Amino acid sequence: MTSLLDELRGLSSVACDTLDAEVASRFGPFVDCTSNQAIAYNELSKLDSDGKLVYQQLIHESIEVAHWMFAKQSDATLEELAVELMMVNLALLIAPHITGRLHIQTNPKLAYSTAKTIKNAERVHSHFTHLSPSLSPSRICIKIPSTHEGLLACRHLEAKGITTLATTLFSLEQAILASASSCRYVAPYVNELKVHFEQGYVDPDRNNSLFLCGVIQEYFRRRGVGRTEVMAASFVTVEEVMQLAGVRNLTISPGLLEVLAGTKVEGWTGATVGMVGRWVGGRGGWDEGRVREVERVRGMRGGEDGFYEGGGGRAEGKLVQALNLFVGVQEGLEEVVRRGVKQGL
Repeated sequence: MTSLLDELRGLSSVACDTLDAEVASRFGPFVDCTSNQAIAYNELSKLDSDGKLVYQQLIHESIEVAHWMFAKQSDATLEELAVELMMVNLALLIAPHITGRLHIQTNPKLAYSTAKTIKNAERVHSHFTHLSPSLSPSRICIKIPSTHEGLLACRHLEAKGITTLATTLFSLEQAILASASSCRYVAPYVNELKVHFEQGYVDPDRNNSLFLCGVIQEYFRRRGVGRTEVMAASFVTVEEVMQLAGVRNLTISPGLLEVLAGTKVEGWTGATVGMVGRWVGGRGGWDEGRVREVERVRGMRGGEDGFYEGGGGRAEGKLVQALNLFVGVQEGLEEVVRRGVKQGL
């Protein structure tokens, strides 16, 4: 019997949105592995049956390396270095269970500085080389928030051969600039990040966001954008995932992977598989006039003007919200490091 996960793999490249190697092993192999500060914090906070941190040794080793690196640079604090190293070490545990890239997100505190984001991304990239010299650089991808400054950083990094993904993306305007910056991936969020932090909250704009994922992929196809691929993210339900089947890449959380693996295609009565792509690609789902207007405004204004106007300004609100949430979790990770230093981990 074929599971929904099997069916999905025949239509899209499936990535695991986790830093839990057990999940990657159980439901893999996957193409890519994506992550962010919230995923790292949840993983590093896990306790064993004795109430001890599961990753105590990994935290200790990351702090040790951070101390060594801290004396050799002046761009990051000890805590920031250790957080980067912990995230990279977690990702490396998953490397055997994927065939593609390991994705690490830059520090969200730096999202509005092009220069600092570039340095952060280059440093994270170098951590992989330092910790795992045998890992091919082609298997490393740096996730960068889709602020105007962040996408300019992507352009610089891609020119240097560092693969990037434009994350926390909520508008066609952001996607167009990301493709112009040669990002390898764009990650439109199906649900705003708040849904993963506030129990019971439902994104009122979810249906439009589902549609946007299909629009961006169709835009790339119609405009001959070969470099940049869609990697839809921030799913809440299996129905959302299956509606976007056929989008080039989907990154899926452990809970949804378990449901997808345990649900048989035969008898599935949920959402029509791949319905968003078929609708957007049809006559009724593509608005060439609207798309040309977006392109015209981007071409006329250039720079940052008009960049955040997508969805009547809602895109900017969702982006700011996501960054604020990620900054809070980044600070939580830095506190994990401070506690580790104090306890001598």
